[in-house]
Amino acid sequence: MENYAIWQAIKLGQNDRGVLIGKTGCGKTTLAKFLVEDHIKPYSVTWNPKGSENVFKWNQKHVSTLRELYDAADDDEKRIVYTPHPLLAEDEKNQEEFFYWIYDNKNRRIYLDEATAIAYSANKVPRFLLAILNRGRERGISSLTATQRPSGVPMNILSESENYYVFKTLLPQDKQRVELITGISVEDQNDLNDYEFYYFNVSRGLLPKKLRLNLEGLRNNARPTTRNDSVSRGK
Repeated sequence: MENYAIWQAIKLGQNDRGVLIGKTGCGKTTLAKFLVEDHIKPYSVTWNPKGSENVFKWNQKHVSTLRELYDAADDDEKRIVYTPHPLLAEDEKNQEEFFYWIYDNKNRRIYLDEATAIAYSANKVPRFLLAILNRGRERGISSLTATQRPSGVPMNILSESENYYVFKTLLPQDKQRVELITGISVEDQNDLNDYEFYYFNVSRGLLPKKLRLNLEGLRNNARPTTRNDSVSRGK
């Protein structure tokens, strides 16, 4: 299969869910931008609770309050990044209102830039985030959830997905959580270099395949280089 075909194959389906895992500096945000800015899903909202500088560089409409988010959507802005004030970023009430708005407005792709920033009251996932993950497809909502610390995220956040993109992580407990969810062994994860990741799609039965981001290709024609490496789940 040609590189371009593979690059198109790893995109999220129109109403798909995806999980993006990897340490800082591995290429996670670069891949996220490609997956979010997809013409088949022209409306998207990125939640940037940690104030990622890389996300700030995205050429999209940037807002810092929910009121600004609502106004931008009313003005038919297609790509919006919501970066709340640090005092609000992990506020449970603010998050619940945000997730409800996404669920109620339908037909968008939501990108959660760091799942450990979600307020898990008594280790429970916020109600409308769970609704997005469980019933979002019926409402035309596609989701992409990213984290560098999968061991700190409830399993039902990471398991409600068709698509997985696994970059290198640092801590043993994170590698073990990835193996538990995806079947990609700790040994295979240790072999990853920066900008390399495993991709697989559960619903299509694709085995994990190792790919490498080609940053020059992304700038020019969104084509990655690939490697002929794959692993069997449960290895």
